[in-house]
Amino acid sequence: MANKAINRSDFEKTLRLYLKQAREKLDGDLSGTREAIKLIAADKTRSFIEITDRGLSKDEREFLKSLIISSMRYSFCYGYGIGKFEGNTNERVYL
Repeated sequence: MANKAINRSDFEKTLRLYLKQAREKLDGDLSGTREAIKLIAADKTRSFIEITDRGLSKDEREFLKSLIISSMRYSFCYGYGIGKFEGNTNERVYL
């Protein structure tokens, strides 16, 4: 049982490290990906307004856009971290 706790702790520490690396990559080497995320979020916001046939104020549009951006960034970082972890261990990771 203690061995499981140690393995879980190691997994969590490693995943946190990989998440940090992914955030740093998005802010550095992958700045193009970061900009693409912003463009996609703007497009999704426009689509939302068209589909719901509802106008949004500038603040509401910016809020929706920032919500989409943060969700996409989290998804990217977790995907990067899990992919890197799987590559290092040659095992599938299920969350």
